[in-house]
Amino acid sequence: MNYTDRTDVAHAEIVLPTEYADRVDMEWALDRSTLWNAAEHAAGNGIPPGSGILVHVPPELTPAQRTHLVRGFSQELADRYRNAVDFAIHVPRAHADHRHHHAHLLMTTREVGPGGLGGRAPLELSGTERHARGLGPSKDDLLWMRERWAQVTNEALREAGVAARVDHRSYKDQGIDREPQAVIPPAILYSERYSGKSSPAGDDIRARHRERVEARLKGAEELARVVKRQKAEGRQLAIESAARKALHKKTPQGALTRDELNQKRREYRQANAQEINRKRREWLRANAEEVNRKQREYRKRRTEQKAATSSLSVHEQQPAEAMSRASASAEQKAASLGHASPTVSAEESVKNWLAFRERQKQLPAKESLSEWLAYRESQTQAKSPKSPTQDRAREPGAVRTGDPDGPAAEKNSKRDRKNDAAL
Repeated sequence: MNYTDRTDVAHAEIVLPTEYADRVDMEWALDRSTLWNAAEHAAGNGIPPGSGILVHVPPELTPAQRTHLVRGFSQELADRYRNAVDFAIHVPRAHADHRHHHAHLLMTTREVGPGGLGGRAPLELSGTERHARGLGPSKDDLLWMRERWAQVTNEALREAGVAARVDHRSYKDQGIDREPQAVIPPAILYSERYSGKSSPAGDDIRARHRERVEARLKGAEELARVVKRQKAEGRQLAIESAARKALHKKTPQGALTRDELNQKRREYRQANAQEINRKRREWLRANAEEVNRKQREYRKRRTEQKAATSSLSVHEQQPAEAMSRASASAEQKAASLGHASPTVSAEESVKNWLAFRERQKQLPAKESLSEWLAYRESQTQAKSPKSPTQDRAREPGAVRTGDPDGPAAEKNSKRDRKNDAAL
């Protein structure tokens, strides 16, 4: 995000551990873009590059005193966790409470050094890792931050001659019998601030707070009863809210099959048919000129295509049926020619003869030759396609050239014997 146009930032600065002060090889960490680009690269995917702290700065202090206070606290954090601390001091906005001076402290989750960002800072370690290093739970660090901020703030107030003091402890730990101020979530608070009126969620929080205040005045037993009932109601509301979210949870678009997507589109069109038609009519009215122009261009192209087709020669307009008949006639002619000449190649004929002779070893040579001629004639007839003309030629009384039953059968048989003898 770009916050260059923010006008409520009074001061911004980056603080490094004291041991790296005034070192030339650490100047890269003082540049905000370089530091956080390196932090994001070192953190990896899904891991935040920094952790933030929000502190309230006393409005009784001057701007210089507030800057000195926040800078000193940031330096302590950098020295304790050996990381870089980027802090920004904000003044109240136009419509906010005029006492709302605060500061944001963003700490890198990894230790910083001359070679770049190193291992994770102690505050970011897991419970097992902290125990191995002899550290307590991370909650102790959070409590230390609250206590230390209260201490440095009171020191700054005392130096400024202000009698007010702050305390990080709760009312219960301080021994004060008073109901804490109602905490309004930021989303509800900002929504009410921008709209200028209260919201149902904010009114419910304030009503529950007033109920606890009244119960506290009646005694500890009444307060305990009201707090117990409010907690039970809060748990029930949370359960109902989770159930509603689960009920209305939508299946991701990418998890649907094609049939489910089409069904979803049909249901949507049926449920919103009137609205879809209305929007379509509005679009057609708004784009009537463009739609008409495209229709005219389409009709013009169609007319030109028809005119070009009508000017073609008769040969170019030959119907598909005539072309099909010519193709069939050519195929029939090729089939008849193929029947006149055997389709068996010389190499295949030799292979067939050798195989046949191997099977006819027991027969005399003369009988084997006659058997081979009959076998070859049957193979030639089986592989040659038959045409209607050839079928009619085999009718009784029909004579055709090359027929083994015809007048030239004996002459062909003698020629075949001579060829086979040559093999």
